[in-house]
Amino acid sequence: MSDNQLKVRGADPKVSFVTVCYRTPGLVRMLLKGIEAADLKFDYEYILVNNAPGDGTTEMVKEKFPWVQVIDSPRNVGFGAGNNIALKIARGTYAMLTNPDLTVFSGELEKLVKFMDDHADVALCGPALLNPDGERQDSCYRFPTPMYAFYRRSFLGKLPSGRRYVNHFLMRDARLPERPSEVDVLMASAIMLRRSALNEIGLFDEKFFMYLEEMDLCRRAWEKKWRVVYIPHAKLVHYHQRESNIDWPWRIITNRPARAHIASALYYFRKYWGKQHPHLHPRQVD
Repeated sequence: MSDNQLKVRGADPKVSFVTVCYRTPGLVRMLLKGIEAADLKFDYEYILVNNAPGDGTTEMVKEKFPWVQVIDSPRNVGFGAGNNIALKIARGTYAMLTNPDLTVFSGELEKLVKFMDDHADVALCGPALLNPDGERQDSCYRFPTPMYAFYRRSFLGKLPSGRRYVNHFLMRDARLPERPSEVDVLMASAIMLRRSALNEIGLFDEKFFMYLEEMDLCRRAWEKKWRVVYIPHAKLVHYHQRESNIDWPWRIITNRPARAHIASALYYFRKYWGKQHPHLHPRQVD
């Protein structure tokens, strides 16, 4: 038995990794190989929820990565509901949401664990996400206004007013320092969650099929006086594709992710209509 398997079988895992996949067996294979190669310095368990049973992912993982617990969902239940399947059985002090399109490096996730250990009032933290060429992605956001979906996913975002809005939403105007900082929202591709905080704020709202479910979770964390923090000195590579991006409004008819994004935005703004944002200004964290 390898050292990696011994860490996985810890009686009380420090971290429960949670990955939800949908027809991405190649990405899942590379992600799990990266987890093995990272030689993580904490005990963990790994739960993979397959939203596309029959695509070969489950069989591949069971054969090549027996230390991973695979759960086949009955159908494509969406991102939030898929994560909830795993979070309901996760045993770790922290849960690390890990998209299939990530690459993990030795020592980086340990930085998130240490930060959470040192800051008991933080519910969620997230690393800097980099493109394969090393360019930093936009991975922390401000809470949006109702114009969010139109500026973010259409040609309107290319207009001067749209560019100003998008830059503000993506915090490009905040000049965040190279140290942990409070933010409104973290991208769900890589988030570490405190189990005790989830017990208070609840799991993902499954009415969001895809998109904005992390925005809702972060908002509920702030409302319960927990903090959400961006950790720029921890870095992962993210092969990010904006599948919901559309150039012209009529293309929403054929773009299912774009339709899901619009539906999530409509639900989000109905849910919080008339409520004040619980957090508005980034602040450095000691």
